[in-house]
Amino acid sequence: MPEKRRHDSLRPGDHIYSDRLMKVYYHHGIYVGKATVTDARNEQLEINDAVIHFEGVNKSTSQTPCRTCGHNSRRIGVVISCLDCFLKGNSLYVYEYDVHYLKLRFKRSGTCSTHPSRPVDEVLRTAFGYLRDQNFGKKYNFFFNNCEDFATRCKIGEATSNQFAGVFFGFSLPGIVAYNVAKGVYEGITED
Repeated sequence: MPEKRRHDSLRPGDHIYSDRLMKVYYHHGIYVGKATVTDARNEQLEINDAVIHFEGVNKSTSQTPCRTCGHNSRRIGVVISCLDCFLKGNSLYVYEYDVHYLKLRFKRSGTCSTHPSRPVDEVLRTAFGYLRDQNFGKKYNFFFNNCEDFATRCKIGEATSNQFAGVFFGFSLPGIVAYNVAKGVYEGITED
């Protein structure tokens, strides 16, 4: 099981994640720290614990915007919210990069990567660019274009979902090949 983190230990550029649906899967994002957000009244607010993340269709029935950041849980695409909206009352974890392959094999899928992280300024520039341009992929897909894909694209320059790949294909060479083939087929059939 991953080690829980305290919010005061986070650094801008950290790839964070939080459990969902009784710890069946994780929601991923990039912690940016202090940032300006636009609330429901189109007013600018500065918040201290901001997270940029990629949301698909949300099952929340709440239409009341957050008082801290103005986030409405029904918005989809690349969004910025406060840490509390990102966590939704669940645990906080930090994704690990540059881990040894053997460690990857024995950790839960969707918690680490063997790739090294890009520099923090590049990670933040990428995340804010996707937020500004709303151009991360065609649309959200739970398997092949999801929040972990978004966060890993910001961190390493490549969209990959170890959470999905590890669970459905495994981390062996045939599993990695099968995941990449399946993702390539998906991307090929969803092109405009």
